[in-house]
Formats: sequence, structure tokens, C-alpha cells
Amino acid sequence: MAHLVDFIKEEPLALARKKLAAAHDFIVSRAQVALRQPPTAQAGWGISTKRLKVDLSGHERPELVKKGSERLAEILNIAATIERLLGALLWFEQEPRFQWLEVQICHPSTSSAKNSNDLVLAEKNGLVCVRCEVCDVAARSAGQNGKEQKDLKSLRCESGVPKDGIYRFLCTSSEFADALTSEKRDWAMLLYRYIAHPVADGSETFMLEVLAPDDQR
Repeated sequence: MAHLVDFIKEEPLALARKKLAAAHDFIVSRAQVALRQPPTAQAGWGISTKRLKVDLSGHERPELVKKGSERLAEILNIAATIERLLGALLWFEQEPRFQWLEVQICHPSTSSAKNSNDLVLAEKNGLVCVRCEVCDVAARSAGQNGKEQKDLKSLRCESGVPKDGIYRFLCTSSEFADALTSEKRDWAMLLYRYIAHPVADGSETFMLEVLAPDDQR
């Protein structure tokens, strides 16, 4: 089955961000059209609105958008994830350590494939330099749905941060970033720490750089 927004592979950071922004703007504009005629208030209003179909057909549909229609609820989830991804791409593009890398793979609308991540940056020869997991968690608890530990596992950090030269990041909301970096956590018992980098795009997205406790970066 086709994904709502297809993956991006082997693209410069700026071009990947441009293509992803076009897909985002298109699905959001179509969702806004659908919302102008929502189901009328009734006992099943929430059920019906959640399943409201959004028309994504037409010649103007960007190449990354692979479906002719989608449920409104799914578009909301994907749009939020893409907005975090756009923030991540912008941050990497502006950060001197990473602006020369390219997108090896980017998964906008699905859990990343096995042995991959939501966003992977590499040198032109294919050497992986950055792994990033992206989530739009609207929570102020570090233990929310086990999301932190799931993402750390995807980053191969379940037994500590590997010393393999690869940078690792969690890209998330400001409230979840606050929870994950809270001074109230028992950091002495954890095998990692974070450096929080705000993204300057107005989305309140944060890049959490995952480090070993003894890493001096």
C-alpha cells in the first residue's frame, strides 16, 4: 500500500526540505478545504470527523504525495510529523557540523524501516554520520507511552550510546523536550544525556543530541 507521503532518498538537505515542504503545504491546503464542510453536530460527530475523507487528487499533487485521498485524522498526524522533520532538516542545514551532508533516507509518513531511522544523513560516499528519530509527542512526561525508550532503541542506544562516530538525535516538541531534559530525572542511573538545540523556525521544535554521560561535546 502506498504511503501518504513517500520517502526521500539521496538528496541534498535543501532540496529534500523543499520537496517535503511542497507535500506538506498541499495536504494541509486540501485538509483545510475538507474542514469547511465538516459533519453536522450529532451523536457521531467525532467519529465522522475523524474519518472525514480529504481529496488529494489532481495534476497539482506533488510527487511525494502518493494517495488520491486520505482520512483527516491521518493527515493531521502526518502533517505534524512532517513539520518536525522540516524543522530538523532546517537545523541540520544551518548547523556547520552537518550542512555539508545529504539525506540518505527520510521517512515522512511511516515508521522507519528495519535497521534505519526516520532521518539518516550521510556523506556523499554513503558513510552514515547522523541518525535521527522524529516524534510529535504532546506530553510533559518522559515516560509517555515508552516513546523515549523506543526511539533510543531505534538509535541503537538501549545499552548506552555507541562510540562509533555517528551523531544521534531525537527531534520533538518543546514540552516533550522539557520532560526528557528535566533536572528532576535520575541522571546518575541513565546511560545517556541530552543537549537541547532549539530550531529557529517558529514551530517550537527541539533537536535533542544524545550523548554518553562522559562525552565532552
